[in-house]
Amino acid sequence: MRSMRLPLLLVGAASMAPAQSINLQDYYPTGQGDSWTYEFHNYQPDGQVNYTTKTFTIKGEVEMKDGTKAKKLIDQRGWYYIFRIEADKYLHYGEEEDKGLVTNDPPFEFYNTRNAFGKTYQNAHKISDGSVRGSEVVFDGYESISTQAGEFKDCLKATFKYINPGGSTFTSTTWLAKGVGPVKKEFMIYSPKAGQTLRFDRELISATISGKSIGGTLTADIGAYFPFFQADEWTYDWTYVMQDGTKRTEERTRSFAGTDFAGRTAAYKLVDNKGSYQLYTYDPANGIQMHSSFENRPGGQILSYQPAVSIVRAGQVFGRDYKWSEPMTEQPDGVTERTKRLQTWTSRIDGLETLETPLGTFEVLKATLSWETTKSLSTQTYYFAKGVGIVGMDYSHVDSLTGKRGIALVSRLKKARLQGDLIQKVADVEPHLANRASQKAAELQDDPEARAIFRAASENRYIWDNGFPGLTADLEIINLGKPPVMAKVSIDKNLVLDFDCDKCDPKLRSEAKAYVSQFVTHRAAESFEDKYGVGKAGFKMINNHRPDGMVEVKVDGDTAMGSWYLVDPKKKEVKKLTRKLGGPIEFLINQERNIRTEDGRYIANYYPVEFYMMMGEKKIPLGTVIYDDMFQKNGKWWMPVHRTVKGEMPQMDRTLEKVNIEMNFKNVKYMGVATTAGSDHP
Repeated sequence: MRSMRLPLLLVGAASMAPAQSINLQDYYPTGQGDSWTYEFHNYQPDGQVNYTTKTFTIKGEVEMKDGTKAKKLIDQRGWYYIFRIEADKYLHYGEEEDKGLVTNDPPFEFYNTRNAFGKTYQNAHKISDGSVRGSEVVFDGYESISTQAGEFKDCLKATFKYINPGGSTFTSTTWLAKGVGPVKKEFMIYSPKAGQTLRFDRELISATISGKSIGGTLTADIGAYFPFFQADEWTYDWTYVMQDGTKRTEERTRSFAGTDFAGRTAAYKLVDNKGSYQLYTYDPANGIQMHSSFENRPGGQILSYQPAVSIVRAGQVFGRDYKWSEPMTEQPDGVTERTKRLQTWTSRIDGLETLETPLGTFEVLKATLSWETTKSLSTQTYYFAKGVGIVGMDYSHVDSLTGKRGIALVSRLKKARLQGDLIQKVADVEPHLANRASQKAAELQDDPEARAIFRAASENRYIWDNGFPGLTADLEIINLGKPPVMAKVSIDKNLVLDFDCDKCDPKLRSEAKAYVSQFVTHRAAESFEDKYGVGKAGFKMINNHRPDGMVEVKVDGDTAMGSWYLVDPKKKEVKKLTRKLGGPIEFLINQERNIRTEDGRYIANYYPVEFYMMMGEKKIPLGTVIYDDMFQKNGKWWMPVHRTVKGEMPQMDRTLEKVNIEMNFKNVKYMGVATTAGSDHP
């Protein structure tokens, strides 16, 4: 059962005030556009609970036979209910639930404030499907309840029952909160033939009434739903739905394979067996973000997002839309900086649901991401399972000009390998999590001496502190000996990077931005306790008796990526470190030269990166890339002025790609500071 659910608290508060003094229109607002988002719980006979989330919105009116106007309450599927709120009655005229409109004559009375509290009133109805039903309604009085949207005092409670000719009954209990409307409903369907009662209910998550937001305070521990571990992999049934409705299914495997720099942090690269990828980060402050993506198909291009796409924000509440904009990747000819067209992004946590996959039924957190341009609207829905990650994904695309739908996608998880454990059915998840907890306990065993040595070196890294104001710069990029192209860079005081290069092709834009992000990441302040505190990472001394005086330290834990470090304890410097790129590929960073700043801190400025693959005890070289950086002291801060990166970079198919890029920072200026922070410098 979910730990995030608020418990239901019923406080009996039956009032002796006369029912006739109640105006139901105060308790159920019905303005155009008013909406309510609920979490539904469907209780199964075997004890399982299925979850769905639905939003209902007032959209339009319907004129009834007697000339009165009734409201239309429609959900996201297009199903709707027709009802009317009078001063003393809540009248339900009918519903259309994908089976045609069914109406009731006279309408069902869910509430009648002229009725005495606690007394049963009976009515007879003719139904448009040809049946006849009797109904019973009890105005229960006042009751205070707690829901996911908050606590609501003195709600109006009523119980409605209708009886079918065959003897089956449908019972609903509704709580109306003043100024809000229905905040909770409970339903029971009794079948005398089956001899059992089915139960389900819905509880308010959030509402928008007359433009005012209500509730929406339910949040989830997002990190638990998308674990990040190198070499973890997920295999899906990947089904394309063509424009003519035909389907084509293939198997596609995605795995975390390596990292890249994004903004002020390192991002995990989720690569599939077709060569497509997304670059993701997760941290408690920002949630799950996507920084770039590439779909390996004809015409596919690398997309770099600025700002990063927030799939799920930290602390994002259920049922609420979060919107932001960025310039479109492709601009029409003649568009200037001032008239750039935007694409608008919207992210939303829809709630908890159950999802059928080839592995079985998962309880999932559903999140929807959509992006709209002048040409199209695209929607991607993610289904996250706790401890597993993405177990399903849906994608749709609509041409805004023609209204035509493009190729859609439905993917469902069929197996996974997580931290070495094979997941072939839902039942495998629980022992995997138990196994992971046991592994983590071993990883977090800690050597205080190793921790202290590593901490001293980590905190001796030079960072932009002391009131760093941010900077702007022109960046000259020379790639593979081609003519230079210019980019503009800004890094604000919070080290948020903005990178713009109109003349870069998508691949160069992505690579150059990553190189600048690397500078920013290495200069960013990082709380040692937040990342490596006791319980988050474990430090072990591998060798502290080397003749050169160096110390070898192993760091384990979710934030450490299983890294080995060679540390100079006297100089408080990291000299070497290893990382996993993904699969069998690893790399060693050899920080051969460091700059020593005036306050004793260090900046790594020359470091070959050696890629290799381990075959048992044998180390097979796969290429080397050399980073050569130049820094200059400008005022209070050391700034990068030049970088070259040369060598051969292994790809996931183990081919080598030539790297030869040079970057010159020019016209560097501090933000909000009158003097320049440097001049043209080679």
